[in-house]
Order: sequence, then structure tokens, then C-alpha cells
Amino acid sequence: MNLLHSSARIPRAINLASLYGDMKGELINFWEVEIYLQNERRLFMKLALILLALLAATSIPSAAEEHTAEYWSSLGDQQLYNGSIEEAARSYDEALELDPGNVNLWNRKGYAFGILGRYEDAVASFDQALAINSTNVEALNWKGLALYRGLDRHDEAIACFDKVLGLNASDSEAWNGKGMALADKGDLSGSLVCLQMATKLDPLNPGAWNNEGVVLRELGKYQEALECFDKALLLDPNNQAAQTNRNSTLEDMNRIVQLGTGQWA
Repeated sequence: MNLLHSSARIPRAINLASLYGDMKGELINFWEVEIYLQNERRLFMKLALILLALLAATSIPSAAEEHTAEYWSSLGDQQLYNGSIEEAARSYDEALELDPGNVNLWNRKGYAFGILGRYEDAVASFDQALAINSTNVEALNWKGLALYRGLDRHDEAIACFDKVLGLNASDSEAWNGKGMALADKGDLSGSLVCLQMATKLDPLNPGAWNNEGVVLRELGKYQEALECFDKALLLDPNNQAAQTNRNSTLEDMNRIVQLGTGQWA
């Protein structure tokens, strides 16, 4: 019994593993970012990529700048990167006291709450971002992930992803997120359509290939599932989820042969 993996990527990980019903495969999940640490973690949305650039280019401002939003924002980024998540959330609070209209700060605060498992607070933060900019893609995608991942509010989550796709039908992260939500809801056929779109749009994303493979395995399409896991491992040889899923799929195929119950798909 394993996890769904989102294409989410972040530089520092907190393991928030959870079980997804009877799903047999290990699906890589939004805030479960431990897996990619071995191969340079990149996180789900553009915000995390921006964060990496900020961390590479800046250091914590001096004490003379301590009372600025920029100071608290940069400090929060450093704390998030270093795994001090609660401290990061407090720093973003300080920054928002000084700059309450900053959408990126609300998103980062929401992301930090997600890592902490405070999903209601995460959704509230993303709602604040969306109140400022109702078409902010990062807030919509992250809100969707928090809704289904932590709160089992699948229909609301899917509505968030659909709104993103209405803005940009080529957003692979939204397709991946919608696919995960549908899989978690039990709609494997609908999930597969979404995940296939995600891998088509972003064929270099190993997490999306892993997710597609898990759903194919659940549908009994073992050979196709193996091909997906192989693609994930080609892109990321250290991807533990894909390796575990590949091994489990081979075991399923061997069991079918031994029992003489038929051919795999």
C-alpha cells in the first residue's frame, strides 16, 4: 500500500505519507517530497523553482533591514529550504503584516502549512491569494492539492484544476493534480486520461510517469505500467516509488503466469 506522487518538487522534504484506499501502487504525492531529494528535488509549482533561484542569488538581509517585508520573506525562504517549516510560516506572517497584498507570500505560507499537515490553514492561505488574484495558477493548483490530499474534498479540488485548465489547457501540473484527485476518488479511467495528458505535455517529469504507471497497474495493464515505470527510472534512477512499483508489477505478472489465470494486458 503506497502513495500517489504529484509532480510537485521542493528543495527540502517532510515525509507526509498517507494511504489511498486499496490503491496498490506508490503514487508520488504533493507534499511527500522526500523521494526526489536523492536527485535534486524540484517542487510541483513554479513558485518552488522561483524559490530556488532566490536562494541561490540572495542571502538573509542584514539586521538593518529587519523591519521590511523583504527581510521576512527572504528569511522565510531560507527557513523553508532548511526544513524549519514552522519558523518559515511565522516569517511569512511577519512579511504579510507589512505586505498583505503579496500573492506570492500567501502562496508560500499556504505551502508551508501544507507541509505541516495544516490543510485547512493552507486552503485559507490560498484563498487569500485568490482573493487578490482569482486566476493565480499556483494558488489554484496548490489549493486543489490541499483539498483532495488532506481534506478528501475531491470535487472542490477537481474544480480548482479545471479552472487552471480553463486558463491554460497545457498546464501539465493541473492535469497531474486532477489525475491524482480522480484516482483518489476511485475514477481510474478518468484519472488515466488526465495523467496521460500530463506525461504528454511534460514527458520529462518522472513523477507523472510513475502516477500513470500506478493507474495502469490498477487497471490490469501491467505491460504498459512497466513501460511507464521504466520511463520514470530513466529520468530519475533514484526514484524509489517507481522502482517499488516496477518490482510489484513484475510480481503481479509472475503471479498471473504461475496461477495460469490468463495473460496480462
